Amino acid sequence: MENSDSNSSNNSWQSAMETGEQVFLSLVGTVMAVVGGLGNGVVVALVCCSPAMRSAINLLLATLALTDTMVMLLMLPLDIVTLIGRKWLLPVSLCYAHEFLLAVTHLQGVVILTIICIDRYIIIVHRQDRLTPSTACWVIAGSWVLSACLALPPMVGLGSHVVPPLPVGVTHCIWRPSTPPSPGDLFYGCTMFIFVYLLPIFIISACFGSILRKFHKASAKVHNNKGDATLDYNGIVECPQEKHNEAKSSSSRRTLVPLDLRYKTQTFTTILMLFLVFVAFRSPLHLAQLVSVFTKEDKSYHKAYVWLLWWAYLQPAVNPVIYTIRIKTIREELFEYFPCLLHVVSGPASRGYRRSDPKAIYMIHEPRPDSSN
Repeated sequence: MENSDSNSSNNSWQSAMETGEQVFLSLVGTVMAVVGGLGNGVVVALVCCSPAMRSAINLLLATLALTDTMVMLLMLPLDIVTLIGRKWLLPVSLCYAHEFLLAVTHLQGVVILTIICIDRYIIIVHRQDRLTPSTACWVIAGSWVLSACLALPPMVGLGSHVVPPLPVGVTHCIWRPSTPPSPGDLFYGCTMFIFVYLLPIFIISACFGSILRKFHKASAKVHNNKGDATLDYNGIVECPQEKHNEAKSSSSRRTLVPLDLRYKTQTFTTILMLFLVFVAFRSPLHLAQLVSVFTKEDKSYHKAYVWLLWWAYLQPAVNPVIYTIRIKTIREELFEYFPCLLHVVSGPASRGYRRSDPKAIYMIHEPRPDSSN
């Protein structure tokens, strides 16, 4: 009976999906797995191997890269195998494990991106740096626990699952409400949509809106001031009179603020790009999943699922490119360990290469005074 179901599923795949479509998706998936897996893996290795890279923001970015590495090297290859074989070829238990790990990594990536945006908001708007590397480690551990708890209910009997033999277009087990759907199934489907998509977009948009308003107010003060006011990278207006007063007060009492707000503000554009990539590539899949919870049009959803999933897989494949182009410290460490890339990469990505060795200790010798004097 199982063999007959498998053969019928295989025949339905052949009749519904053309060979050219199958080959195209397989090739694109392979390229994404290689680029995304190696790129994100290198980012994780650079942060782990270099003590100078273990700042709070880099630890969060390394966690985001780790989740993308798991997606590219663990989940996507299994989907490619199913697409090529036109059926699930592995044990059913691995199909359930694939579903659980994919949900955990998606949740973890969204949570980490939201935490990064909140950290930028606190630094730029309130000028406070509260996230230390040790605190970031605790936050990362808590986010993994939260992601696992949110992805666990379907594994313990909530709702039902699309299991092998898989319908056309579905490359792994997916959760769906039971028939007829219970209130618990509908509540869980809406909760996942809120936590995975709606709530992060609202929080991140609010943080970016506050940051942009602060920049706008600071630039408006510069234009409205009659004196020679300047605007620094932190969005703070400095006027000549204020500088004179600060100089008088600092002569009697100097305060050292160990906070590199200039660098932390410059990462605002990078985080904004990561957020826009998340919205562009993940929105179609999450919206389709929400619609499938409240409708019974499973056949059309299943046929489009592989295209929506592949489009969502583009996000972890694009993220390492953004890291390399936008984050100077990661780019410098990459050129430090792989100098051959300097001959391949040209332009802005290689201009900021640090020629000094960060591990060496340099001594500056002052010129000797003239003995004749």
